[in-house]
Amino acid sequence: MTGLHAQAAREQRRLGVRVPAAGTTAKSGKGRKDLPFALSPREHEIALLVAEGLGNQQIAERLYLSVRTVETHLSRVFAKIGVSSRVGVATAMNRPE
Repeated sequence: MTGLHAQAAREQRRLGVRVPAAGTTAKSGKGRKDLPFALSPREHEIALLVAEGLGNQQIAERLYLSVRTVETHLSRVFAKIGVSSRVGVATAMNRPE
């Protein structure tokens, strides 16, 4: 059973999901609310900007990041939300909880 758990954790990490190390429990940071779809704070910020209709260049300029960094975060957002387009991200982020 441990082997299957380790395999599942490796696959989740490959998809960009944060998985705690074996024998530890996940803790949320002080004052940090749980973010939807297990997004990191930066991924969540980028997803919200995509939902506002900003392009990668605009997001990069606003957050003082490279376009490549935005693209990397966005690919992880796609995987975590389970969508393949910016429209899917916008739809998921605008969905009421």
